[in-house]
Amino acid sequence: MRDPQFVQFLEYWRYAMVGGAILAIGFAIFMFFYNGAKVGAIKDYKAKWDYLNTRETKNFWYSVIGYTLAIFFILNTFFPALDDETVALSIWWFVIRFFLAGAISTLFAYILYLVLKFYYPGKLQKKLNYWRYKTRISSAGNEMQLLSEEEEDVHLDEGMQAEENVFSIDYDVWVDTISGEVKIDKYPGELEALKCNTCSFQTMRLVSEEILKEASNESEGELLKHYQCAYCKSKRTTQHTIAKVIDNLGDFKIPENAVFVGERKVKSIMMEFIDTKGDTREFYFQNLTQAKQFLEEFDYDKLAEE
Repeated sequence: MRDPQFVQFLEYWRYAMVGGAILAIGFAIFMFFYNGAKVGAIKDYKAKWDYLNTRETKNFWYSVIGYTLAIFFILNTFFPALDDETVALSIWWFVIRFFLAGAISTLFAYILYLVLKFYYPGKLQKKLNYWRYKTRISSAGNEMQLLSEEEEDVHLDEGMQAEENVFSIDYDVWVDTISGEVKIDKYPGELEALKCNTCSFQTMRLVSEEILKEASNESEGELLKHYQCAYCKSKRTTQHTIAKVIDNLGDFKIPENAVFVGERKVKSIMMEFIDTKGDTREFYFQNLTQAKQFLEEFDYDKLAEE
């Protein structure tokens, strides 16, 4: 037998759930378009990069929460197997519908959480790379050139160079080769995760670095960076050149044959080694000379000990 008071409660409950669903969907849609409008309104490329890096994923997560609440509210009103006619027979049907709605909406939120955590970072990284390396325009109206790692240190003070050496901060130096204007952009260091080529997740992290040869006033140095994927445990090693030590900033000049970052046709050379156990190791090199030198000195037994 139906309780009239419980039936009246279900009527108020339905109105509350429908209203909540409308508000939740409205909030989710608002956060999605608000994010796009905010990004579009920011004109400075670095400021746009900062906003995307710090806010976009959070805004999308707020949108996910809105859709999750909407699903919960809707299922608490229009659950196919437990409509109000059935629920009105007993409060236990109401409790069952409530927990089923909670379980389904939680599963929906968890799936989208995994998407935002493991899949979306790759998409976001493409956006970040686009705005980070988009050509800057100097105050004189000229296109600026992005200096390579080997050439930028002369424009960084000792503190900035120390930050780069421990990978906590990465600086980009843009130069107007006509007017001489210099623009320095500051970014988080490489301790943040990169995309793993094995599992395609944004989970490749720097674990250690090794200086093969110290830089001096006469010669460049060599540096190895060792990465490991936090998800599939695959490893990657990249070799880098350390710029010569320059005591006097006035001695620095951009080489006539300098190759700027935006002009490079080959970004890096990758070698992948798969042993008999199926373990994968990746090595990245800046040029063919480094790759040839690595192959000449290659020792798998030594590699396996790392």
